[in-house]
Amino acid sequence: MPVCLVITDLNVGGAEKALVHLALGLNRKLWKVSVINLGGEEPLAQVLRQEGVEVRCLAVSKRKPVEAIRKLAKALKDLQPALVQTFMFHANVAGRLGARLASVPWVLGGLRVAEHQKAWHLTVDRLTAKMSLGSVCVSEGVRRFSQTYGGLSEKRLTVIPNGVDVRPFDQAKPIDRKALGLSESDRISLFAGRLDAQKGLPYLLDAAELVAQKHKNWHLVMMGHDGSESEWFHERRQSSPVLQKHLHWLGFRTDVREILKSSDLLILPSLWEGMPNVVLEAMAAGKAVIGTDVEGTNELILPQQTGWIVPPENAQALADALMESIQKPDLTRKFGIAGRLRVEQNYTLERTIEAYSRLWSDVLHLQQP
Repeated sequence: MPVCLVITDLNVGGAEKALVHLALGLNRKLWKVSVINLGGEEPLAQVLRQEGVEVRCLAVSKRKPVEAIRKLAKALKDLQPALVQTFMFHANVAGRLGARLASVPWVLGGLRVAEHQKAWHLTVDRLTAKMSLGSVCVSEGVRRFSQTYGGLSEKRLTVIPNGVDVRPFDQAKPIDRKALGLSESDRISLFAGRLDAQKGLPYLLDAAELVAQKHKNWHLVMMGHDGSESEWFHERRQSSPVLQKHLHWLGFRTDVREILKSSDLLILPSLWEGMPNVVLEAMAAGKAVIGTDVEGTNELILPQQTGWIVPPENAQALADALMESIQKPDLTRKFGIAGRLRVEQNYTLERTIEAYSRLWSDVLHLQQP
């Protein structure tokens, strides 16, 4: 049965990697999968093609929605899928309109984040939602947010959490700490994410200063893409002698697994989320996590079992959790082991893929083998 996955871009991000895992993991005896990317020839497109998945990159700007809908409709007419599954806001909207022009009967959206910043996204999504069967939410938090603030009907929302493959994390080897300018005796907390307002960076840096002043062998390693807060972040770091010594900015790296293996824990101080893949990845690597009480994160972390949940926008609470992790290394390791078990029991990639396959089969009235 032909299905088409439509996404806004294929850069190396959480939603993009989730699509790749889904496309490659589906049973090819049941599904013939194609992918349409509204963006250009981005890194993950070639990954899919190498595994035999047809990928079409439309190279349209987010500022040209009419062109995106037109090109998408043309591609869908050519591919003739029985069902379209979209990922991310721009693909959700273009997918609904493009599928209608192409006479594709079944369309499902994908809600990957609780959008606290751009209210117009919620309005446009609500206005076009009835052009689809409904949407897949990555967490119960996103579902609740979409009902309460997005005005969407509970009956049109299905929750399918993200999943992670633990095997690559078992195979990963820790990076040499000396390459980071650190010693084996140093305690390392890792942040991995965009330098964006969503990630709560001011509170993280304030907390880092508090912790570093009390624990001289503690270091914060940060890695990820530049974003809206990049200029502020680098100015803030340079203005603080403590952060210059204890904060290590690595920029974008492809060896996340190896750096996770070398770290004591992950910290994610987000102001809002959906279901952060980086938390799942840390748990798969057997690392404890300090996260904020926001969508998805608070479903993954069990407080005082697999990590710490603290209020968002609270530097002191972040610092307190970090200091407890430093003072109680055995507890931190225990949390990491429990987190790995939680992933194995509840958040496997196979479970996520099976949930999508079952949903699509129900829509198309198919019997799964």
